[in-house]
Amino acid sequence: MSMTSKKLTSSAGLTIPKDLRLRLGWKPGMSVDIDPTSDGALLIRAHSPRCRFCGAYENVHKYKDITICTECAKEMKEAI
Repeated sequence: MSMTSKKLTSSAGLTIPKDLRLRLGWKPGMSVDIDPTSDGALLIRAHSPRCRFCGAYENVHKYKDITICTECAKEMKEAI
């Protein structure tokens, strides 16, 4: 995969090049997750639901607009 350099727009936005979007299967309007890395880079990936409390990606469910993993749900149930 070749590296692509882009300038930020005047409002500090960034456009992902069409060839990259097509290669990744990203469609207009889809959500992405943007995470800073420890070395100062940004990791951009297709959105994956995460637990609101612990950040886990596995066994995550949505309840009343809150995403929560099974483990945190169990802990919450025990606490209540």
